[in-house]
Amino acid sequence: MAMGDPAHGFRGTSGRRLAWSRAGDRSALLWLAPFAVAAVYCGVFLAQLQHNLWVIGWNSDYASGFTLPTTLVRAGTGGNTVIGTTGAWVALWFGLLTARLPLHRQLWELAPTGLFVLSAVAIGWSVSRVANRRAGTLAALIVLVASPRALYFFMAPVAHNTVYPVTALLGAYLLWLCRVDVRRRSIAWAVPPIAGIALGTCIASDALVIVTGVIPFALTAILVLARRERRSRAMTASALTTVIVALPVAKLTSTVMGSLGYVTLPPSTETASLSTLSLHAELMWEGLKGLFNGYLSETGASGLRSALGVVCELIMVIGLLCVLVAGVLTIVRLLRDGLRRLPQTRGRLARNVHVIYWAGSAATTCVAFALSQRTEYVHESYYATLIFSVAAIVVLLPRPRGAGRWLLSGATSIFFAASIVGLTSHYMQSYVLPIARTPGYASRLYVPSFARYERQITAFARAADAVEGYAGYGDASNLTWSSDERLLVRPVELCDLQVGVGICPFFLARVPAWYRPERRRTFLLVDRTEIYLSALPGGLGKPIARRAFGPVEVYVYPYDLASRMGPLLD
Repeated sequence: MAMGDPAHGFRGTSGRRLAWSRAGDRSALLWLAPFAVAAVYCGVFLAQLQHNLWVIGWNSDYASGFTLPTTLVRAGTGGNTVIGTTGAWVALWFGLLTARLPLHRQLWELAPTGLFVLSAVAIGWSVSRVANRRAGTLAALIVLVASPRALYFFMAPVAHNTVYPVTALLGAYLLWLCRVDVRRRSIAWAVPPIAGIALGTCIASDALVIVTGVIPFALTAILVLARRERRSRAMTASALTTVIVALPVAKLTSTVMGSLGYVTLPPSTETASLSTLSLHAELMWEGLKGLFNGYLSETGASGLRSALGVVCELIMVIGLLCVLVAGVLTIVRLLRDGLRRLPQTRGRLARNVHVIYWAGSAATTCVAFALSQRTEYVHESYYATLIFSVAAIVVLLPRPRGAGRWLLSGATSIFFAASIVGLTSHYMQSYVLPIARTPGYASRLYVPSFARYERQITAFARAADAVEGYAGYGDASNLTWSSDERLLVRPVELCDLQVGVGICPFFLARVPAWYRPERRRTFLLVDRTEIYLSALPGGLGKPIARRAFGPVEVYVYPYDLASRMGPLLD
């Protein structure tokens, strides 16, 4: 069965039907293995969904995406609400619009997973346009059947979850533009500026989308000009119109949000020195192993599990090399055919555009990470779209009836099986990094060790009539969210003060209303495993109650600690 002709064999003589039957049997066997393993994964994923959402809720980076809009709809910004280095405006708007709905907690927890599924569907649709439905389905599954480490941020709020669907949709949008000349003229003129407005708000929400999507989108559109055809020029003009509209919209969005009292911390614009390239390469290697299940080789588990990890590392390397080679060859072919003025069908143009975009996305993402200042720890969320590039390209490479189809089937089946092993082993809950270059980041436990005491901590604080309190950033918003706001814990950090106690409001993910002094009892949660508040500061006075829960000590005071706290710093 030809890869580009899924309907082949349904028509013809009895001899043809017999030939199709034999080829169809082989083809069914070819696709059966990865689809069957993926089906098992989906069952495991759904069975563990509630638990994994609970795991994600214990990360304060992600839980702040829940606690910020909850406060803002009740108390407003109260001055300058500090978000972070990215505005995540789209996520914030969604939270503000839905915060008063009866089931908003469940909606907030599930919405990022919905965006993740949308990303996979967009990639699958794109592949089906340039190949066939089976290839599109397999591409979508390569994205969906993710390793536990990838799921950890694909399913999380404000973890670049605007970047992922936008990157995937830009690839699909390019394919739509390949057909712009056969659509009604009014649609062809109206869609690019509308898409630019949407893209601009997403750029303002998270500038990472410039690297993963906008730059390769624009470069692909420019390269298409090499065709020197009317259709190519129309596509380039439409794509660049979208980008040109998006840039001022992004600036306007950030300006308006700033005027409304929302503050973002300026990200570093300095590029890394050449001496850090080896460290970045090592960091990316470890991160990619997390994304592609190669980490299983270093978990110290059974021999079979380690073997799975080694094979997944090999699959990862081959997949990324295929993306690189396919991208380079496609660009060369496009430029060569343009210079020779060779005719090109619309389907051929769409395939070239698809491959160039996704190969370009992988290239710009890797280059950006290599030049960035993020050398403190592995952060796979910055280059997670490499999975998208592999999924979008490798399924196109095997020839019809060629042996490559079997290699692709076997590789995806092994990758899917490794993802199942990771999920069933709860590696999403506890993920150990082998790199130990930076103190404190050699091992990351994503669920705080005191999470098991959440109910006891809540009961103790409420019994002491202190439902509001303060903790280090790593323990504050996550405890607030996981306790269903039965405790309201706000992030603080140790600081040097001439007067007052030695704690100040945390420098990001905070709302000024959290630190307004009131006549009430409050508590301070000190966690010796948390870097921002690992010891009890002086000057607090004598607590009226104290209790230890594992590595955590909770101190209850007869006054609001905010009245003695250091100032809010912008």
